[in-house]
Amino acid sequence: MQHVTCNFCGADDTELVNHGPDLLLQIPGDFYLVCCRRCGLIYQNPQLSFAELAAHYPDDYLPYQQPEGERPFSIEQTSHNQALARFCDRIMARRPQPGRLLDVGCATGDFLFAMQQRGWQVQGVEPVIHAAALARQTFGLDVHTGLLEEAGYAPNQFDVVTLWDVLEHVADPLATLTETARILRPGGMLVFSLPNPASFEARLFGANWVGWERPRHLHLIPPELIPAYLQRVGLAFVGIESFSGRLRLTLLSIEFMLKDWGIPEQRWRRWLNLAYSWPLRLATWPLYKLGERLNRTTIMTVFAEKPGSQRQ
Repeated sequence: MQHVTCNFCGADDTELVNHGPDLLLQIPGDFYLVCCRRCGLIYQNPQLSFAELAAHYPDDYLPYQQPEGERPFSIEQTSHNQALARFCDRIMARRPQPGRLLDVGCATGDFLFAMQQRGWQVQGVEPVIHAAALARQTFGLDVHTGLLEEAGYAPNQFDVVTLWDVLEHVADPLATLTETARILRPGGMLVFSLPNPASFEARLFGANWVGWERPRHLHLIPPELIPAYLQRVGLAFVGIESFSGRLRLTLLSIEFMLKDWGIPEQRWRRWLNLAYSWPLRLATWPLYKLGERLNRTTIMTVFAEKPGSQRQ
């Protein structure tokens, strides 16, 4: 582990936000999240090295699992398909004319494939060998295995670059955003989602909120800092929307809380599994829609543009 300073302003004046173990994978360790007193960026300090983090990204890590496909009407698969449709619809609403799209951290490639079916020319970047191989084998996609900064894409190449739940995982968000700005065409659009530390659930669940995801989440950018981050790399802030996450993430936070309280899993697992049912999803839908309207749900999605004329 190594001590780091604030990625945005370089300051080394912080206050503790929370600390604890890897709640998702139950891997031993005590990981600290701090907040920069100067700019408000929340980041892990000290940070694990790239090699040390590998143990916290096993092949069965949820984003790297291949989509089911075998149970098309299951709750899990239906929710997954609906989420994919929301992602695609948000892109198409702002860029109705298909062009070239790069998905950074594309995992197993299902979003890329969905956009390809809508007429887009797609490419992906994925650092995890297992996930990148699945994307190529399952969908026949063009996926670079490695980091974005290593891919060597030509400047002004893509109409849209997306990073779904990726920026919080990278060691240097400024470097990643700088590279996305370089490879976007003038008028091109950057879309990235990440946890919202100002969300209602972050306050409700405290250190057990799923959005902290220690130690994989190295940086959490508060909403008020995002326009300055984008301006630093030459991109124009367009807006923030909240439309993903919902009940699944709430239930994960509840699971983390119950484990933290030391309640035996056999006493609550069955009831928590039942909570994934359609009736509860429908009953909680108005609450999530209100949170989304206020941009205070667990996941926020940021839209930005590269100054210049849009592709004709």
